Amino acid sequence: MLAECPQENCTVSTTGQCLLNNEPATRCPHYKVLSEALDSSSDEELLSEPEQNPTFGSSNTLTEDRLSQIMGSRYCTLVAIIGPPDSGKTAALVSIYLLLSHGRLHGFEYADSRSLMAFDEISRGARRWTGGTPPQQMTAHTELSDERAAGFLHLRIRGSHDNVPVDFLLPDLPGEWSTAMVEESRHDRLAFIERADVIWLMVDGGRLSNLSQRQGAIHRTKLYLQRLKQFFPTLPRIILVVTRADMGVVSEKTLGAILNEGAALGIDITVQAISSFSMNPDVPAGTGIAELIKASIGKHSEAPEFWPSLEGEGIGRAIENVVRGSVEV
Repeated sequence: MLAECPQENCTVSTTGQCLLNNEPATRCPHYKVLSEALDSSSDEELLSEPEQNPTFGSSNTLTEDRLSQIMGSRYCTLVAIIGPPDSGKTAALVSIYLLLSHGRLHGFEYADSRSLMAFDEISRGARRWTGGTPPQQMTAHTELSDERAAGFLHLRIRGSHDNVPVDFLLPDLPGEWSTAMVEESRHDRLAFIERADVIWLMVDGGRLSNLSQRQGAIHRTKLYLQRLKQFFPTLPRIILVVTRADMGVVSEKTLGAILNEGAALGIDITVQAISSFSMNPDVPAGTGIAELIKASIGKHSEAPEFWPSLEGEGIGRAIENVVRGSVEV
């Protein structure tokens, strides 16, 4: 059987006649090369079987390995999001994603993301409306495939005023992990806090403004501060994120009880009220989200002060910042 000749326009495989008038089996050098390469008597395999089947990278949340790759190539703002179940952690992430996707995150524009599929997945509930009626549950309870490792979302945004991109790395964690830190002293799964630029300590504003639930919510938040200081002595700044601002106004006295605890522990705390979604026409959905993002951006472009002053960082200033914000809490 004659092999196919690599010479252009040669028809030896169909006619048996060499284009150069050679005897294919004895005199054609091209045929000789091909016959050796396609010799069926050879025991050598042309293509070895791969050791394992190829796999595609996860399109959902990022593992800590992939996180390190991103952080190794550019400066990233790593946010640690802590709080009990149903405190509004995932809702805040969904609100950020939906506001950006509709160009409504004031002062910021979408630039890139390594985890769009994960954002899309956690936001599906918020996009299922029936007859103009919002769903009872905007976001699903966070569940991770690996109970030992955190899952992260990546989001690159660009400031509208300066066009400077900022990369955010945001964990989407079950609230049970935060509860385990308080009740079981289990903090191994939250080790990434040591690398965080800022911590969002989420607290349900609806509970803080409810007379029957207020003391319990205050006590719980104090426990979170105590455990954070116990397990991670060198903490970044903490933003107390008061969620569900559409459900009521949180008094200065209530906030003061939490801020006093932070001051006693030597923790730098500011306050930001947000309303990821809203049932109150006077408080638009997404209120406070842009301010939270702006307050979380690390000042990595500036050299740190050699001898930073701690004066003027008291409780009164933190409360004053909240009262002067877009929404009173």
